Amino acid sequence: MIDTTLVASVLTALDGVPDLFARLDDEVTLERAYHYLSAIEAAPCPSQTARWTRTPVIERLLREDGLLDAPRVVWEANSGKCGNAALLLGQRRKRKRVWILSHLDQISYLLDPGEGNRYPLVPFCYHMQEDGRRPALALAHDLAKDALMVCARGAIEVDSKAVTFVAAEGGPLGPGTRVVYDSDLIWAQQTNSLTGHLDDSVAVVASLLAARVLRHYPVEVLIGLTDEEEGPPGDANQSFGRGGRRLVNLFPRPELAIVSDVHESETMIYGQAPRDLRPGDGAVFAERSSNGRGSVTPPNLYAFQQHLAAALGQRGVQLRENWGGYVSRSEDINAVAVTPNVALIGVLCSNRHYAADRPAANLADVVDLAKVFVAYTLLVHSDVWRVMGG
Repeated sequence: MIDTTLVASVLTALDGVPDLFARLDDEVTLERAYHYLSAIEAAPCPSQTARWTRTPVIERLLREDGLLDAPRVVWEANSGKCGNAALLLGQRRKRKRVWILSHLDQISYLLDPGEGNRYPLVPFCYHMQEDGRRPALALAHDLAKDALMVCARGAIEVDSKAVTFVAAEGGPLGPGTRVVYDSDLIWAQQTNSLTGHLDDSVAVVASLLAARVLRHYPVEVLIGLTDEEEGPPGDANQSFGRGGRRLVNLFPRPELAIVSDVHESETMIYGQAPRDLRPGDGAVFAERSSNGRGSVTPPNLYAFQQHLAAALGQRGVQLRENWGGYVSRSEDINAVAVTPNVALIGVLCSNRHYAADRPAANLADVVDLAKVFVAYTLLVHSDVWRVMGG
């Protein structure tokens, strides 16, 4: 049940932040979101490779926008030499009240020995592609250039249970090679529909846009960008999210961990599609991941988010309740080990992991997500957070 008095308190707290909504309108735009997203998506990023692929891209974006020279902003491209990147806002070196976690890596496959130009693939992810062919790249590390390089182009072919990379050019290939889907980012501006990799570049972009605004305020925030969320398929939490496990051990526990990843917009093998929600309806929040096997948001925090959604709706920011829709595990399996206050907030995405087609989402939802990150973070630093015992 929504308490109108608490909604009013949330709005009062947000309206009292100097220039907040003007900054949100100025800094968090569709055009800037697409600029960030297109740059990040242009860099293929198999698990364990972020420091050579997407991390340099993000560093360039932050430098171009002046964030790296801003006061109270610290960028760690390889935080604690754990392979993950961290953007730190505030005066404290380590103790951060809010964590915003999303993953940089994308689904990838390992190679087994093949014949000719055909190589059996071993999923280093939760494999979802249905029968058919999808464009793909093979990449390997070049020690001389200290970079991940494309060494073959072709397709991922699925025939019943067999998953194969068919090289059309390049090769021969060997161990140490990673295969990823090859997909251009497309933004249909009339509808704001997006197609591309998306998982989890959309949440990464939202966190970076949020940082542009939050740097102006006295907040203590860790934006953690992990390099190994995807991993071998398995039912146990230990089978993935291994990059974030290395990162969370470097920082004292926060008051809130916001874990952001794409939320499935179709029925999954393990659960149903959301009720009356689709891409374009705004950012979304859920109570549990992987039917509770991952994390479950505590009742008091979930109630707080319901009131946050009601308040933000009055300021034109859409945060919708994803009740009943299946949400996969992500960095929440690491966050829940250090704090009970884990929030699962993201955007809806169709065809996650290239199930039946290219993944699709909505750019306006990414803008809403960034604004939610900002508002939520500021509220944790306000007197309103006392209702949570903070």
